[in-house]
Amino acid sequence: MNDTAPVIIRRVSRAKAGRKSNGAWKVAFADFTLAMMAFFMVLWILEVSTVKERTKVASYMRTQSILGGNSHPFDAMNSPYPVDLGGTPSPVEMAVSVHEPQQTFVAGMSAHLQIPEGKREPSAGVGEKLNSLISGQYDSPPDLSLLAQAFQNFAEVNQAEANLVIEAMPAGLRVIIRDSENRQMFQRGQVEMTPYFEDLLLKLAPVFSRIHNRLLISGHTDGTAFNSSQYSNWELSGDRALQARQVLAAGGMPVQRVAQVSAFAETMLLNKAQPGASENRRIEILILTSKAEQQLKDMFSSENKSNELNKAADAARQNQPVLRTDYQD
Repeated sequence: MNDTAPVIIRRVSRAKAGRKSNGAWKVAFADFTLAMMAFFMVLWILEVSTVKERTKVASYMRTQSILGGNSHPFDAMNSPYPVDLGGTPSPVEMAVSVHEPQQTFVAGMSAHLQIPEGKREPSAGVGEKLNSLISGQYDSPPDLSLLAQAFQNFAEVNQAEANLVIEAMPAGLRVIIRDSENRQMFQRGQVEMTPYFEDLLLKLAPVFSRIHNRLLISGHTDGTAFNSSQYSNWELSGDRALQARQVLAAGGMPVQRVAQVSAFAETMLLNKAQPGASENRRIEILILTSKAEQQLKDMFSSENKSNELNKAADAARQNQPVLRTDYQD
């Protein structure tokens, strides 16, 4: 072995064990920046929005869940401009300017009638059957049958057989306006009516103006439980019934036609086997006969001595304690 051979020493650098990257602060800073951006966005929206717009968004946040559907507070089905920034006219204002009165009706996106109005061309009108109805009271069975046939023809002309159902009842004629698998009257948890059903009621309003019978409007929901303790299906069904009344009034129906607006929530399901079925979500308009209207008046009238409420009030007065000074010798 040659002792004079050179000795070569190679040094290998080793990374320190457990050394971590120093980029974690960037992730935290990005989260902080995003949160601040969202915070200032909320402050900006609060500054440019009105009280009514803020109330609407807050109501949605309290009553909606991401598991309840794909609707959101900025859904284009409701309004593409949930907050009016002043540069673009709000579709609500545009629709209201078309349908009077402005103070009582808040329309959706629909600024014109979208339903085909005749078999030949869209401007053919709502149909000869409905236009030829004689103004007056419809009480007899033949009159109610004629009225039911007119509504049925209207549904066929406008391709709304699945959404408009007519039923004869002892108290009058029941007009059921309901959801179907392809058409929704309201977005889930919302009160604003979708354009198709809004136009449908606007087309029916002149018909109800010719019918002198009083109307009973009721709102119904499906069996899906609401996820808010402050706003339940009772409030939702009542607000939807009131919305239907406002649309009919905007279409020309006299407000005096409405005798009562009721909320039934999910207590009167049409399809009890499937509480969440679409037909359970509906608005019902009951065209009362003169006899049914009188019975409704007698039920709540203070002039009717046989009224159960008056009987209860008289019994309560008789059960009140009497002082000695109240007696007369």
